[in-house]
Amino acid sequence: MLYQFLKILVRIALKLFFKRIYISGLEHIKNDRPQLIASNHPSGFLEPLIMACFFPKSLHFLVRGDVFDKKWLRPLLISTNQIPIFRFKDGFSKLRENHHTMDDSTRVLTDNKNLLIFVEGSTQSIKKLRPLQKGIARIAFQAMEKNPDLNLEIVPVGINFTFRALFNDEVMLKVGKPVLARDYMQLHNQDKNKASEKLLHETYDAMLPNIVHLDDQTMLPSFEELVLLTRKSHLLTNPTPVTILSSDRLNDEVRLASALDYLDTSTRKSISDQISKLKIKFDTHKNHPDDMLKSPLNFKRTMILVLGSIPAFIGLILHVLPITAAWIFMRMKVKQREFKSSILFVVSLVFILLMYILLLITSFVCHWLWWVLPLIIASGLCTRYYHRVWTSTLFNNASFVNNYSQAISTISHTYIPNTINY
Repeated sequence: MLYQFLKILVRIALKLFFKRIYISGLEHIKNDRPQLIASNHPSGFLEPLIMACFFPKSLHFLVRGDVFDKKWLRPLLISTNQIPIFRFKDGFSKLRENHHTMDDSTRVLTDNKNLLIFVEGSTQSIKKLRPLQKGIARIAFQAMEKNPDLNLEIVPVGINFTFRALFNDEVMLKVGKPVLARDYMQLHNQDKNKASEKLLHETYDAMLPNIVHLDDQTMLPSFEELVLLTRKSHLLTNPTPVTILSSDRLNDEVRLASALDYLDTSTRKSISDQISKLKIKFDTHKNHPDDMLKSPLNFKRTMILVLGSIPAFIGLILHVLPITAAWIFMRMKVKQREFKSSILFVVSLVFILLMYILLLITSFVCHWLWWVLPLIIASGLCTRYYHRVWTSTLFNNASFVNNYSQAISTISHTYIPNTINY
């Protein structure tokens, strides 16, 4: 019950937090069979929130065991389908509890449910699929040993963030074609290590097309400039809808990253040097490369920005306290980059909900009119819409931004031909 309630609430919050959410491959999530969801892990815990809210089937999760040490948090974790898994740094005594984790994980699968595993084993904010840990193979084979007739699938998932900002970011989620666990059982009965290695290798290969994978991470700054062309070719001029059921943009970004990896060292250096020179010119005009993704100011946008300024300002004033408090909390408490967006999202949601609850109680005590709280919520939505329009509008130097876009396009077509149709 709590899981379903939070799923609705957090789904709405995610649509407000992100600028765009691209999702594809949901047809591979099945209700009539157990599935191990194998995902990469570039962020703190936004990934499980996104999958839990947008997947058509409830998920169970393997999470860091140390969070279960907080007694006040433990009931919430259990009620939202979370299973603790302990690491070496948690201590040997805790590691011994992982046999319960294996039993619980196997039980989830034999009960025809879905279990999410972050197969890289740790969080790292990079555009690269790291080597897979053995845990997913161990759980899959143990479940199959307990029930040889189990129609278990391993579902390869890739989740990709733009990492341009903490808020108003974009995310692309793609679910790939499942890998059948039973196809490896014969080899498992003969040689457990070989079967595990083969399953991990083929799961890795199945995940790779779903992830923006750049082998040479030193090319990441250049990739971030070139990929703006891809995003520009898929640019949506309206702030809504937020959820887009398509993998086209992700596929283009995956191809671009792959093309950069195939270039020789001298070509990569030439691309980086030319882009650096262009960025210097860009900075002198007080613009940002992201301006390539903005729409010029027109009559419609002008009317929205003018007429919506007062209600948006009111909404900002009414919500500035919880939002500012969440931002300060994140800046003070979170040092690791990978967790900044996750903490900002969750703390903002909690603080805003607390404010609404306090306002609701106050309205009953003080006999306010019933429509006061809905009006405050509506003003917040108005502020968010206004922010979407404002941040997607190009106010100055449109001709220079267009020239920069053409220059980047020339570099791309010179060194990476036939990668993307711009």
